[in-house]
Amino acid sequence: MNTASISRYWSEDAENYDRIVRDELSGPFKAHWQRRLGAMLPARASNVLDFGCGPGFFSVILSELGHSVTGADISDGMLERAREAAARHCSANAPRFVRTDGTLGQFASGSFDAIVSRNVTWTLLDPRGFYREARRVLRPGGVLVVYDANWQLPLFDKSLMARCKRREQLCLDQYGSTFDGPAISEPFDPAALPLSSVVRPAWDEGVLGKSGFAGIRINPSVIGELWSRKEQLLYGETPMFEIVARV
Repeated sequence: MNTASISRYWSEDAENYDRIVRDELSGPFKAHWQRRLGAMLPARASNVLDFGCGPGFFSVILSELGHSVTGADISDGMLERAREAAARHCSANAPRFVRTDGTLGQFASGSFDAIVSRNVTWTLLDPRGFYREARRVLRPGGVLVVYDANWQLPLFDKSLMARCKRREQLCLDQYGSTFDGPAISEPFDPAALPLSSVVRPAWDEGVLGKSGFAGIRINPSVIGELWSRKEQLLYGETPMFEIVARV
């Protein structure tokens, strides 16, 4: 697995992910996210990097809060849809979007007041390097905010996988669908990614401390505030956690 393959995979998935994000941007949880992120970022307008921006959910909602946002992604397909989302929602103070190689290497030291990401770190080929570089790219007093989950841990735990499968069937019975899109042709083996078999966020807390972050705060589950009932039913065995780390 390499960056080119990963880029192609996520570009294939962009249409489905964009459908999910469109629903989020027009639904009630948009305000919940803005309230939560707004409490963590500087009150003044600040330079924010939305790393792994996907179809632009964080980029849009943080631009609407008045921040100067750079959305970065490895996937051209995701960036195309992020620009479309910004055009629909941000008539003023639109975010800018840039392509990356899946790392922070292209950004100068001290470039940003905040870095945010959602459902991204599990996909990285070098997550340790990402946290190390995040410390470099942030300005003094800057903050890193990460949302993710143990999405692939069921691949390594038969009991957990069985519980996830039961939830999937319950979701299909109750809602008639999950959030999956059409099959993707680009080969992708999530079990090969470094974080797939790691129990998080304990791993992250240790690595962030060694990377020079301080004031690390972990919330092991934020699904009650930020997930719909459907998401809670389907993904409840691997709840989304929140990490806040400051420079």
